[in-house]
Amino acid sequence: MSLIPNEPYRMLDPFWNEMDRVLRRGKESFTDGLYRIDLEETQKKVIVTAEIPGIEKPEDLIITLNENQLMIQGEIRKTIHEEDDESVSRHSERYFGKFSRVLTLPALVKTDGAHASYQNGLLKLSFLKDAHPAARCIKVDFH
Repeated sequence: MSLIPNEPYRMLDPFWNEMDRVLRRGKESFTDGLYRIDLEETQKKVIVTAEIPGIEKPEDLIITLNENQLMIQGEIRKTIHEEDDESVSRHSERYFGKFSRVLTLPALVKTDGAHASYQNGLLKLSFLKDAHPAARCIKVDFH
């Protein structure tokens, strides 16, 4: 008789725990970590830079600001390659679909005078600081 218990599947416990954590968070929360965001603050401005590759049209990106809560929403559409031969995808690590991200800015900001641009997969937002902001959507300039 052995004094060490035989538990061959015990090494899979970390995997199952991680799967439970991911599934409990839901798809929307999963997309929170997919895009890298830098947040900077100067004496007069708050600057946000986000890496969001794959946005092709302005209507696929929505920026909303409510007091110091910044919401970045969008949808990355999967491009379909039309070729003579039918291709079969064997491996894909790129994300396609809807995403959203909410950031708490370090200060209250104005939407008047805000600037947003998107070029080469980088979304750049710049806001002037304000003590009395109002909720509003922000238009993004595509280059």
